[in-house]
Amino acid sequence: MQATATAVAIVLAGASLGWIALFSFVLSPVAFKTFDAGRAERLVKHVMNAGHGVLGLIAFASAIAALLAGAVAGASVAAVGGVFAFLCKFALAPREDKPIKGHRVLKTARIVASGLTAFIAPVLIAAIVLTVMGI
Repeated sequence: MQATATAVAIVLAGASLGWIALFSFVLSPVAFKTFDAGRAERLVKHVMNAGHGVLGLIAFASAIAALLAGAVAGASVAAVGGVFAFLCKFALAPREDKPIKGHRVLKTARIVASGLTAFIAPVLIAAIVLTVMGI
């Protein structure tokens, strides 16, 4: 049971890492390179609204599996990764506010969206390492 839970935790954290790599290093850069800034921002927002909630749930499922495997620290770190995913979703994606005193700078939208998502990857890698070590 413990070995199965460890394997499930690693697979789920790995799936989360795959989503992060796809979003941060493929989808976001290609969107901002291919489309105009407004359309790319809308696409990135839509993908974040649709995918980052699932990313957070997968990270939480990895935390539960790590906890079942006896890796409390790995579970805690994976749960922090899930919280970060939800924070990215709710802090960045639904922004429909009007710019204050001028216009919104869309050039930095790709950096913020993909950068904050990419910062979740080291947290999930740490969760995998701690789970494998059984800590």
